[in-house]
Amino acid sequence: MPRVRRLLPILLLVLALAACGGSKQAASGGLATASSRTAVSGTAKFTLSIKATIDGSAVLSSETGALSFTDRTAHFYKLVPGGGLPQEIVLDGPYAYTNANVEAALKDPSVKAWTKLDTRRVPAGDRKSHPDELAHVRAVAYLADGVSGAKRIGVETVAGERITHFRGIVDPARVAAKAPAADRAALLAAVRNDYSSKPFAADFWLDDGGRVRRVLVDYRTAGGTRIVVDGGFSDFGAKVDVRVPPSGDIQDITPK
Repeated sequence: MPRVRRLLPILLLVLALAACGGSKQAASGGLATASSRTAVSGTAKFTLSIKATIDGSAVLSSETGALSFTDRTAHFYKLVPGGGLPQEIVLDGPYAYTNANVEAALKDPSVKAWTKLDTRRVPAGDRKSHPDELAHVRAVAYLADGVSGAKRIGVETVAGERITHFRGIVDPARVAAKAPAADRAALLAAVRNDYSSKPFAADFWLDDGGRVRRVLVDYRTAGGTRIVVDGGFSDFGAKVDVRVPPSGDIQDITPK
């Protein structure tokens, strides 16, 4: 009986930790593997919005679609500030297809609405000066790899699914450290374009599989502009539709 009494405090402590989700170390461990668990799913559907508040006026861009975490396959639908028709982008390996000429095609039937670009032929300087659309979305999932000081906020139910909420500080320099070597430069460039250059706070929601379901970042630029990035993933394993119009309806704009 004395041995049982000695074990009771330990047992109660274990039960208490299990009930509240464990210690800060356990919470940090959840985020420590979140990016890899998300990427190993292969593909997913996504949503991403970026809102900038400038002098009290909100400027919003939004994207939806599906992407692969393992190869250059994706299908984007984008709404950008200033209105106009939605942009559609299909990435199929090295080829990037867009409906960039759709408005001109509506006015002139001789104009082909879609364009095709072999990204391998784009000069290196131009590649660096233009954001990588795929890395721009993938970076949302990889932010978890840059987190320190993670804290477990609690468990929520979203659309009937249990989601665990975490909060932590993201070090931009560490975001791509665990990503595939071939993707690191593009991911770091995407983070520089979309987020603060200094460590910033972020909220993460993970499903029971430890995968990133939502990320929310709210920060201010050096000039005082408020930026809110809200991204999410769903339908892991979903097929990415890379079908495009017939080749006769596409203008090849690849540099010669």
